[in-house]
Amino acid sequence: MIRIILVLMRIAVFIVLFYIIYSVYKSFRKPDEKKTPRKITLCPSPKIFIDYTEGRIKGSRKKALDSHIAHCKNCQDALRDVFDIPKNKGGTS
Repeated sequence: MIRIILVLMRIAVFIVLFYIIYSVYKSFRKPDEKKTPRKITLCPSPKIFIDYTEGRIKGSRKKALDSHIAHCKNCQDALRDVFDIPKNKGGTS
């Protein structure tokens, strides 16, 4: 009976140590990519542009589109054309 108790105690100690080591390991890992907004690498379709300009896109998708448009000259030009905004020819205004 005592042997069974000792074996069970060893198993319990092993499980606790394993859990502690796993917790420490998990804390040093990079955060999951699922938690970060998706990056849009291709320019959005005209339908997405319409939804974007009319405010129908929200949340992380809107943030990703904002980021894409901020760095994409083609999308900036497309938005200027939609809203009839003239291009700035080197001067600041």
